[in-house]
Amino acid sequence: MSSAYLMAYFTSETHADGEQIRFAVSDPGNPLRWTPLADGAPILRSTVGEHGVRDPFLLWDDARSRYVILATDLRVHTDGNWHRAVRTGSRALVVWESPDLVNWSEPRLVTVAPDSAGNTWAPKAFRDPERGVWTVIWASALFDDHDDRTRGTHQRLLAADTTDFAEFTPARIYFDPGHDVIDATFIHEDQAWFRFSANAHAPGNPAHIGHHIYAERGTALEDPNYTAVAIDVGRPELERGEGPAVFQSADGTMSYLLIDEFNLRGYQLFELETARLDTGAWRHLPSAELPPGARHGSVIPIPLDRRDEMIRRFR
Repeated sequence: MSSAYLMAYFTSETHADGEQIRFAVSDPGNPLRWTPLADGAPILRSTVGEHGVRDPFLLWDDARSRYVILATDLRVHTDGNWHRAVRTGSRALVVWESPDLVNWSEPRLVTVAPDSAGNTWAPKAFRDPERGVWTVIWASALFDDHDDRTRGTHQRLLAADTTDFAEFTPARIYFDPGHDVIDATFIHEDQAWFRFSANAHAPGNPAHIGHHIYAERGTALEDPNYTAVAIDVGRPELERGEGPAVFQSADGTMSYLLIDEFNLRGYQLFELETARLDTGAWRHLPSAELPPGARHGSVIPIPLDRRDEMIRRFR
C-alpha cells in the first residue's frame, strides 16, 4: 500500500504537558493500528498565547506546498478554570507550518475572533475552490460590548477566510442555531458536503439526545440549509462524544470517524457501514489500537516515505 495516516492530537488537561501536540502514524493503509511518535511525548509545544494548545487540525496547502496545523490557544491545566476559558480566553489560534512534517516553523498566534468573543475553539480549515480561499471555522461565545460576562452565552460557529494562514478576513457568524454547537468538521464527497459537529440541539429535546455527534448534508460548505443525516452518531456505544474527526481512505472507498468520549475513553473509531455518507450508518470498531489518551485532533493520509521519515526523526 502506498500511503498511511497521520494523526495530530492532544491528551488531557490533567497533566502538565497534556495540552501540547502529539503525532501518531498508522500501519500502512490501516487506520486501526497506530504508533505514537516520540513514545507519545509532545512533538510541538506552544510558546505563545496561553502556552497550551488543544484540538489540532492538520491540512495540506497545495498552493503553497505546506502542511499546516491550526490549534486552539488554551491551557486549562494551570487553573482548571473553564469559567475563565469561555469568557476571557484567547481570541486567537495557534499556527504551525512545515514542508515535510518533520521540520516545523515556530508557533505563531493569529487573532481571528472579534473583541466580543470569549473564546476561539477547535479551528478547522476547508478549501473553497470557487473563491480560491481557505475558510476557517471555529466556535466562540459572543458577548455584548458592555456585558460583564458573569453569565455565559452559547457557543456558535464563526468563520473567516485566508490564503496564507497569516492574514484573515473579519470574522462572520457561520452558524448560530441558538444553542451550543462546537467542533464542526466537514468532508466533501461527490457533489455534497457533510458536516459533523457536537450540537446540543434545541432545548426541550429528550435528555439522551444531543450528547453525541450530529451529522448533516449540504450542497456547499456555506449552504445555510444543511439537513440531518444522523442525529446522535456514537450512541449507544459511547456515553458522550465531541471532537469528531472524519477522514477517508486514500482510494476513497472507506470512510472513518473518530469521536472523543471526553473524560472517559478518549478517541473511539467508527467505520461507515456502507459506501454512502448520507446513510449515517457508522459501526464502532472497539478493537482499534489508537494512541493512548488521544483526544480531539485530526487525521490525514500521508505518503509512506513521509511516515517512515517521521518515525526515524521522532523516535
